[in-house]
Amino acid sequence: MTAYVRVAEKQIPPGQMALLLFTNRDELCAGIMEHCLDGTLERRVPENPSPNDLVLVLCRLMAQLPDDSDVYVVIEPGAYWPDMFPDMKVYRENVAE
Repeated sequence: MTAYVRVAEKQIPPGQMALLLFTNRDELCAGIMEHCLDGTLERRVPENPSPNDLVLVLCRLMAQLPDDSDVYVVIEPGAYWPDMFPDMKVYRENVAE
C-alpha cells in the first residue's frame, strides 16, 4: 500500500520525485521536486499556481511511480498537509534541513 512520507529536499533519493507543497498568495499549491541523477534539485511548479492543481499534480506524480511506491512529500514553510489526506509518515535521518 502506498505511504506518504515527509522528507526534506535533500532526502529525496537521486532519480526520484516528490510532491512539493507550497503556498502562493496564502493558498496551498502543489508542484513536483525532482532529485536529478546529477545531484541537482529541480522544482517544477505551474506557471500560475492554484489550490485547484493539488489533486491533479498528485495524480500525475503517482502515475509516474511504480505501484505501491511510497510518495515523498516536501512541505515548504507556510504549507501544510491537508487534514483530509491520508496520514503521513516522517522520514528521519541525520540530514540537515
